[in-house]
Amino acid sequence: MNSIFQTYIQNYSLSEYNAGNQNWGISQTNQRNIYIANNGGLLEFNGASWKLYGSPNGSTIRSVKAIDDVIFTGCYMEFGLWKKNTFGDLEYTSISRSLSVPLIEDEEFWNILDLDDWILFQSKERIYIYHAVDESIKIIESKSTKAQLFNFNDSI
Repeated sequence: MNSIFQTYIQNYSLSEYNAGNQNWGISQTNQRNIYIANNGGLLEFNGASWKLYGSPNGSTIRSVKAIDDVIFTGCYMEFGLWKKNTFGDLEYTSISRSLSVPLIEDEEFWNILDLDDWILFQSKERIYIYHAVDESIKIIESKSTKAQLFNFNDSI
């Protein structure tokens, strides 16, 4: 059976994007920039060139979520957001450093979801709910270390 539509897939080698050999998550902005959670940091691809931003604490970035022009990331013992400065480079702001309680020892952030003005950062033991407008944070303790978050019909 011949298909009218063909999918174009472009593969990139490690030497082309010049970062770590494992990618953990991918997200795209409305401007079509692609952001990748990578062992070496946060990868940005604009369709023509790659740029690597080092992780805020040198660890592997495990999760990424682009929302409008803000890029949220989670890694080992850290989560926060990236915004472009006047030169077009991303700058990191930690959200987790503003918590009133400490992170759990060896905590990593594996998933990021959004719903309205809320950004949810999921580790294996907690869900951190960040309100993007007033920057408040709520914490939900997980009852299982195998919990997963999903957005289904605008419900978490």
